[in-house]
Amino acid sequence: MKAQCYTFKGLFIALVCTLFSLTAQAQRVTGNILDADTDEALIGVSIAVKNTNRGTVSDATGAFALDAKTGDQLVFSYVGYQTQELTIGAGTTLSIKLSVQNQLNEVVVTALGLSKAKKSLGYAVQEVSGANLDKARETNILSALSGKVAGVTIVGNPSGIGSSARVTIRGERSLNINRNQPLFVVDGVPISNEFRGSSGSSFQDADYGNGAGFVNPDDVESITVLKGASAAALYGSRANNGVILITTKSGKNTKGIGVTINSTVSFENVLRLPDYQNVYGQGLGGVFEFKDGNGGGAADGVDESWGPKMEGQLLPQFDSPTSNGFRGGDVGNLFSSIGPVNLNAQLAARGTINATPFSPRPDNIRDFFETGVTQTHNVALAGSNEKSDFRLSYTWLDQTGTVPNTDLKRNTIAFAGGYNLSPKLKVRTTINYLNNKSDNRPNLSYGTENIMYLFNCWLGRGANVAAMRDYWMAGREDLNQFNFNYNYHDNPYFGLYENTNGQSIDRIFGNIALTYDFTNELSLMVRSGTDVSNELRTRRRAYSTQRFQRGSYREERVGFTEINTDFLLNYKKALSEQLDLNVGVGGNAMRQTGRFSDVIAPELAVPGIYTLRKLPGSLAKSYKLTIYSKENQQFVCYGSGRFQQLPLPRFICAQRLVQHFAFRFAQLPVLRSERQRGIIGCVQDQK
Repeated sequence: MKAQCYTFKGLFIALVCTLFSLTAQAQRVTGNILDADTDEALIGVSIAVKNTNRGTVSDATGAFALDAKTGDQLVFSYVGYQTQELTIGAGTTLSIKLSVQNQLNEVVVTALGLSKAKKSLGYAVQEVSGANLDKARETNILSALSGKVAGVTIVGNPSGIGSSARVTIRGERSLNINRNQPLFVVDGVPISNEFRGSSGSSFQDADYGNGAGFVNPDDVESITVLKGASAAALYGSRANNGVILITTKSGKNTKGIGVTINSTVSFENVLRLPDYQNVYGQGLGGVFEFKDGNGGGAADGVDESWGPKMEGQLLPQFDSPTSNGFRGGDVGNLFSSIGPVNLNAQLAARGTINATPFSPRPDNIRDFFETGVTQTHNVALAGSNEKSDFRLSYTWLDQTGTVPNTDLKRNTIAFAGGYNLSPKLKVRTTINYLNNKSDNRPNLSYGTENIMYLFNCWLGRGANVAAMRDYWMAGREDLNQFNFNYNYHDNPYFGLYENTNGQSIDRIFGNIALTYDFTNELSLMVRSGTDVSNELRTRRRAYSTQRFQRGSYREERVGFTEINTDFLLNYKKALSEQLDLNVGVGGNAMRQTGRFSDVIAPELAVPGIYTLRKLPGSLAKSYKLTIYSKENQQFVCYGSGRFQQLPLPRFICAQRLVQHFAFRFAQLPVLRSERQRGIIGCVQDQK
């Protein structure tokens, strides 16, 4: 008993000593936080003990109080102010002054690729660093901008691989949704964001991506969004929906020669599908029995799920085995356009269907989709010295979609370099080349070519989708597809592996610029840039396709060329510590040419052979040919000027006056016609 008392007494003394020690180490720290320039109290400053979860905020008088130990570091942070750290010493009363971050000296890229101090702009500009675009890469760089810029709406197409993205700035301006997207400019030179789709064209609807989406995120230094009319005035009517300026990386400020390697691998699966019912199966009026999938059995030509309850009862089905070793759906040819139809003989050859359990398949759609894999690998070599800099980059993208047999492969080579030919003359160039290929882009829109049209509207809930993987009828390869229904639909595997939408694009865009400095204030820049693309789209449709019973083959060729040549004479001078002058006069000549051809063979001469050449014994005698071309030319004179009074002392209420103007005149022949149109725009801002 006595020993227990001593033990308890020892524990009590140890506990008291521990508490006393903790109390001795902890101390109440108080203080005030003020603006370093005005000595005004700062409200809501965050004060945190570094590497702990303890902290507080300053009150309406800038005062704060919290417990901390000697040696702890306090971190003071406030939006718009420089973060400050302080180590606690013997004193417990602190006076902290925070300085405003030096945002006035922030430089952004603006119209014509010029870098300007953000403080000098009289319009809305927002910049996104390239480092925020390549961490979780998108195959379309515009999708990576989503949620990063205020007032910018980006809507991606849910088609899967390499899908297009539609961009609008500050809402819609036209009832024609294709005329609401901004102008895209790379390194000061406009590039095409043209999207020539195929919606409603022979039911062969596919998303082939949009032009600006092919810019490689690994080569982007920053993206600047010009939102207002003032910001975009120098680009004229082409920029009436705003401008997205893309600046690519260079080798500037690289010490010696360096190599950068960046690799990303991502996996994706279908996240959510609609809630499907799993009580009633294929059929109508509570009955179903498969015979030929074309109405010969009990409601077997019906694709909807109005049939019997799926309770495991035995019924003949399309994937049931037959007495002759075939499947129930191996019914032979049903299209007289393909060849003779003798249904009774065909069914006799197939044999009698052995009934199998009529049961729900709740995962028949989810199991159809695959795990998509996207690989992006980039290697860049960069270097610089006193006279020159360069950056050479190669990027390989390989993507397979969640939809079977859909893919995208892209190779991109980018070069940027500059050289000082003399103390006054500099040359700079950027070149970007990409090759984009896909063996199959998934179909879109409403109709039998879109697998989601089948899955979400018509597919019987008991249909065994996995059994459709072997999508040719036995003995009828290249002629007749195997399916659960021959009245309305195509086998989804047949559609994806045989009815493909191929794409191949070669594109090059870039520019070369010469800058001559007459004096420290006066300089002349002459630049020429180009954007050239050639695209081939091939569409194959096999025999027995619902909409193309004898198949078809189609080739589209889309060509685009734009050449911009411009000059800018710029004068800038600081008149005093409070006044500066910046005036620029320049011009731009633009030539744009578009080419489009569409050749269709409505039928295949030989099943499984896709060519536009005439073959011996050709069954397809007619071809459809569409050719379209356009040419636009314009010459533009433009000028801009700014006379700026910098902020006065804060006690005079931080006045700022900016006079900014821009004008533009264009003569624009349209589609080779002799008609000319003048465009004049003036913008004045005062803040």
